[in-house]
This record gives sequence, structure tokens and C-alpha cells, in this order.
Amino acid sequence: MKFHIDTKPTKQSLKRVDLLFLPVWLDVKEKPAIGKAGKPAMLGEMFANFSVADKRLIKNYLASRTRKPGESKLLRLNDAPAFVFIALETDFDEKKLALLVRRFIRTAKQEGFKVVAIYADDFESQQISAERMCALISGNSLFAHYDFSEQFKQVPPEGWKRVETVILATYHDAKKCADMVKVGEIMAASINECRTLANYPPSDLKPEGMAEAARTVANENKSIKVTIFDEKRLKQEGMNAILAVGAGSVSPPRLVIMEYSGGKKGEHPIALVGKGVTFDSGGLNLKPGDHMADMHMDMSGGAAVIYAISAIAKLKLPVNVLGLIPAVENMPSGLSYRQGDIIKAYGGKTIEIGNTDAEGRVILADAIEYAKTKKPELIVTIATLTGAAVVALGTRFSGLFVKGNKKLQDALEEIGNNSGDLLWPLPLNEDFEKDVEGNLADVTNTHKNNSRYGGASSAAAFLSHFAKGANFAHIDMAPRMTTNPEEEQLAKGAAGYGVRLFVELAMQWSEVKKTLKNE
Repeated sequence: MKFHIDTKPTKQSLKRVDLLFLPVWLDVKEKPAIGKAGKPAMLGEMFANFSVADKRLIKNYLASRTRKPGESKLLRLNDAPAFVFIALETDFDEKKLALLVRRFIRTAKQEGFKVVAIYADDFESQQISAERMCALISGNSLFAHYDFSEQFKQVPPEGWKRVETVILATYHDAKKCADMVKVGEIMAASINECRTLANYPPSDLKPEGMAEAARTVANENKSIKVTIFDEKRLKQEGMNAILAVGAGSVSPPRLVIMEYSGGKKGEHPIALVGKGVTFDSGGLNLKPGDHMADMHMDMSGGAAVIYAISAIAKLKLPVNVLGLIPAVENMPSGLSYRQGDIIKAYGGKTIEIGNTDAEGRVILADAIEYAKTKKPELIVTIATLTGAAVVALGTRFSGLFVKGNKKLQDALEEIGNNSGDLLWPLPLNEDFEKDVEGNLADVTNTHKNNSRYGGASSAAAFLSHFAKGANFAHIDMAPRMTTNPEEEQLAKGAAGYGVRLFVELAMQWSEVKKTLKNE
């Protein structure tokens, strides 16, 4: 898909457009009514370039039916453009526009349209600049056009349908708009690469595949350094938690370490720690079949870290970032770790294993302790950690856990709102930490009294034990592992959650740091 900036949109421009995005504002009191009846409405500015016959056709269509905000309609015209995608809203904010752009692109792809257009200046009255719209359009167009299933399905005789060109019409500075298009492209490409890695079948993606993905990212950007701890190095370092979880698989575990140096030399980094379980069978505590179907995506947190760092590097953001992805396959075998095992993690704390299916927190323990040796300003863990988070929040928000720092919690929640990767705070305090104190070891990977309540908070509390002494936040992204296809206007499969969140964190880092120092 290519993006073309048209700074002189005219009637002639419309002749090469298969489909035009036409916004319609409802309930605009200062504008005349359309047709003989109905509430007032205002059309996008490109409407002025339509033929008289097509203007009449659209007005008659709008006047002949009840108009509701959020509706869209594909309408064939007589002249140019050939079709319009009519989008009706009372007000267009960025969230609504993102979803409408996705629906617009998916509709165009489904119908086989090659060249589509959007007038970026239409939304300045909504306080959305043309430059901002260019980033929103390019990012969401690529986001919506992506469909992982095309990699494995047989290609139809006529080939896959593709939107080839998106024309961004604007009277604003072409270079500024093109720069913002590039920002949108970088973000969407990183998110889609994250979705691809998470979608990959488990037989094709092993722990070494996570390492290879990180190396590929580093090869594309010299400001990223990658170090891989294989099973021998993990043993040398005493990372027994990662080794224990990975012991049941024929595919050995890895710790992927990524370092991006975009900030000042010696400046303490943000540490992003992502769970990388490439397939989670549950181990000896085997999952039921219907709970195992999507467990090739249990490495989604790790994928988010890899491709967030990729996007941060491509955008040349002035921060230092440390990424850690403990990558394992949790499988049952004669070598699997067992209930009742006591494991000495990196850093010295011991872990009592109450359930082999609570493996994510176990491997994160080693990674968190290792991150602390690099003296980060903030450690953020991201993991598809608990089904309890899905029960609590549904599938629209990830759980956010911050102990004792309301300013940091609020800042991260706002970053979630701004990025579109939504977060909802859940409780984390000393009481939950006591719940995971071990009977025979320092901590247990299940509730010490086997309570099934508050599982997302007790899992976060387990991680908090290992993060002690550092600024720490945990994101349980299990609710956002996969898309809500119709609601989000995206293909089925991995959502790519976390990439936008971490890029926004890097962009807002100077302000977030103030919450850590109570300035």
C-alpha cells in the first residue's frame, strides 16, 4: 500500500479515485437541512467537487432514511468518484476516526477497490490537524489491511485483493504531511510485525524464533544491540526459573536482551520485560483443550517488547530502553518441572511451584532480577499472565498494577488512553504480596492458601516480590491478546497490543520520570 499526498485536490483528482471517504456531520444546527425533512447535516468539503447529479443523489439518500451516528454506507455514484463511503457522526474524534478509517479500508479491500482517497483537512474543526490526520490515516489503513491468514491460505486464482494507493488530499504543507504519514507507517508496520510473530503456529515458532526476531530487528537498526543467553549461559548465570519452565520441551529456552541507546550516555533506561512462552500446554498441570487453542500467542508480551523497541529506534526517540524476553515452551515430559519443586531464581529468591501452568510469572522472575542489575529508572512487565484479568476486565482493557505510586499509575493510564492500548488499574499492595509468600520457599507461584479469587492481583504481587527496590509497573495483557474483529475493524488473531503503549511511554518519558521522583 502506497500513500500519495495531493495538495491540489480538484474535480480532476476525483477521476482516478475508486472510493472516497465522505464524512457527514449530523445535528449541525447552523447548516441548512438536507432534503425536505430530517435533522440538519454537513458534508465533507470534497462534496463541493461532485457533479450536480451526484450531489442530489447523496442528499436524497440521506433525506430518505433515519440517520444514526456510527453508521456507514457504500454508495455508487454516476460520475467521479465511482463510489463514496458515507460515514455519519455527530462529532468525529480520533478514536471514532481510527475505527472509521479501518472500516473504510476493509470495505475497499473487500470490494476490490485499488485507489481510495480521504480529505485530511475535513477534521480541523474537531481540533485534529491535517498532519495528525495523515499519521492516523496511514497507520490505521495498514493496520486494517493486514490479514495473517493470507500467509497460509491458498492464493485465489485472481490473487489477493489489495488497496494499492491511499490518496491524502490536503492544502497543507506536503512535506510535513509526508513526515507524519511515515510515522503512521512505522507504527503500523511494527504492530503488524508483532501480530505476525504472535500469530505464527507453535510448530514454526520456538524460543530460538523469538531470538531470531530480535536479531532481525537489530540488523535493521544499528542503535539496537541484541544479546542471547542460550541454555548454557542461563545455567552459568543461575537463571534456574527460566530453565525449569523450559525443561519439559525439546526446544531449549532463551533469554533475549535488547538494548536501544537513543538517550544520553549513562542515562538509566526504561526496562521492558515481556513474557515469551511460545506455547503453553500448562506443563504437567495440562490445560483443557479449549483453553489451549490460542496458547501459541502466550508470547505476545515478548513480541510487544521486540517491536516496540523496533518502532522506538526507527522514530529515533531520545531514550534508552532495555528489553528482556524470557522465551520458553511449557510442555509436559519426563523432564518437566513439577508441583512441589523449589527453584532458586536469579538473585537468590526461592520459588515454590504450586502449579506448572502458572509459568509466566516464574520466567519473569529471572528477567526482572536481571533487569535490576542494569539500574533502570522503571521496570514494566507485560504478559498474557492470567485468565483472572480477562474475567475482571473483559476484552477491551489490559490490567495495570502499580504499588504505592498513584502519579505513575495515572500517567500510565493516560498513556494507554492516548495510544489506544487501554489500561485499567487493578489493586496491588502488601496484602496481595503476603498471599504469595511461600510455605517452604520465599514465594509460591500460586496463592499460598489455594484461593482462586483475585488471581490477577496475586500474580502481579508475585512479580512485585522480585521487583523490590525498583520502580515497577505490571501490565496483564491477557484480555487484549487477540482482536475483537468487528468492534475493532481488524482481522482475527493477535492484536499487537503493547507496541503503541510503549512507544507512547517513550515519547512521554520526560514527564513520566517526574512521577518516579515525586516532582
